[in-house]
Amino acid sequence: MPRKNEAETLLLSGQTVYKDDERLEVCGTLDEISSLLGVVKTFLKGKNDELFDPLTEIQRHLFVLGAEISGLEAKREVPKLGEDALKFLEELEKKYDEKLPRLRNFIFPGGCKAAAFLHLARAVVRRGERKAIRLSRRFQVDPLVISYLNKLSKVLFILARYANFREGMAEDLWVRS
Repeated sequence: MPRKNEAETLLLSGQTVYKDDERLEVCGTLDEISSLLGVVKTFLKGKNDELFDPLTEIQRHLFVLGAEISGLEAKREVPKLGEDALKFLEELEKKYDEKLPRLRNFIFPGGCKAAAFLHLARAVVRRGERKAIRLSRRFQVDPLVISYLNKLSKVLFILARYANFREGMAEDLWVRS
């Protein structure tokens, strides 16, 4: 069994909690998403790739979200995500969705490496969203956090489709048998 101080950590709120605290579960999931986006960036055509900067901005947002969750119930002000972050995602969604053919079927995740990892990141975002909703039943989580994660999953789906589209990779359609 780990020693007590190895099983605990300090939140931005100033509270010491066990490492399996539900706030840390959300923060860990946000870190996982950011790490997956870091992997995606390695498969792009470098820093000049049109997706590099938007993915980096999303990673910045994820750090702020983590600070916000870690700072729940803090007696001092902690960083918070603003409406501008949600607007950023809405603009990304519009910009890249209009470049894609209309989707009439479900698709299987996959394709080029960047797209496959974007699909994986999207699935992890969905898990993070569920954890944030669960957390909101115990703590006062800003609704913008959940809205951001919901929109992020959609944006990552669109970016995955776009990554495949620009690589000329056909989408693997699910067709009901």
